[in-house]
Amino acid sequence: MKKTGLLLLGMILLGSVTFAGQKNPVSTRPLAEKIGVGFSIPFANLPVLAGRYWLTDIAAVECFLGFRIDDNHNSNNTYAFGGKFLYVLKSYKNLNLFSAASLALRSEGTTYSVIRSGFGIEWFALDDLSLSTEADLSLRVGGGQTSLETSVEGIPRIGIRYYL
Repeated sequence: MKKTGLLLLGMILLGSVTFAGQKNPVSTRPLAEKIGVGFSIPFANLPVLAGRYWLTDIAAVECFLGFRIDDNHNSNNTYAFGGKFLYVLKSYKNLNLFSAASLALRSEGTTYSVIRSGFGIEWFALDDLSLSTEADLSLRVGGGQTSLETSVEGIPRIGIRYYL
């Protein structure tokens, strides 16, 4: 349990350094109160549906849900759901660099929690259509296992989102 606490503290410190370095970030794209829906980058190799709501031009929350149901009753059913907080670090005309922190529950036989902290980019291909990818540090807790790992599974994969 001490190891888990220390790992979690390290992840919080990594995220706080990112936010502390910002004086007055400004977004060049008006995003406040916009809602984006679509597919986010896969979560632990599971494609997820996502909804993102921009609280301000530089801060957003996202909820996601992914599942895989097999015909073999309950043996291989998998799901993941959770939420994410995003904060824009640097904004360009069609590109946002952001930091993100997320918390999710994942089940694949056993249920465990995943805490992630990392960075990503969101590119607006059109005014209301964006593509994104992320890299992060993740902590898996539960299911008889605790692990810390880097995750760049999103880098070759792209999430797509349409803003209403």
